[in-house]
Amino acid sequence: MKSFLLSWLAKKHAGATLPAFVAEYPGDWLVWEAGPWRPPAQRRETMAAGPGTRLLSAGESLAIHLASRSGGPEVHLGRGLENDLVVDDGTLSRAHLVFYRDPAGIWTVRDAGSRNGTLVEGATLGAEPVPLASGARIEAGAVRLTFYDAGALYLRLKGVG
Repeated sequence: MKSFLLSWLAKKHAGATLPAFVAEYPGDWLVWEAGPWRPPAQRRETMAAGPGTRLLSAGESLAIHLASRSGGPEVHLGRGLENDLVVDDGTLSRAHLVFYRDPAGIWTVRDAGSRNGTLVEGATLGAEPVPLASGARIEAGAVRLTFYDAGALYLRLKGVG
């Protein structure tokens, strides 16, 4: 999984053109807007951070490449270690969201039966997949994510999007 602090990407690519940025960072991205961390309850498993790992501070954002570990069309997000994208926040379920990329490259998202629910653009997400447009805001529990294609991520870094 590739992930980058948004502030680092913006600084590194301050003079980059859109085609150069998209060539270096192709694909689709989730931007995690870090807020206050809510650790899981003590009775629940939590992750151990590896060397050099730190928590994001409130106000920091992380761009996460949307791809499964297996290379398949589904990307699972949740607190459990079996997910492709693990976010260790107590408001997420072990299995919270399932993203799916169809053969035409269109991404959808569905709730995987989470306990705290999910909103996409303010509407409650259920088990039926909903298509994602670039810039779509997702609230999974208290975790805030925004979906971007590479071009829209570039515009966000430039302060345009």
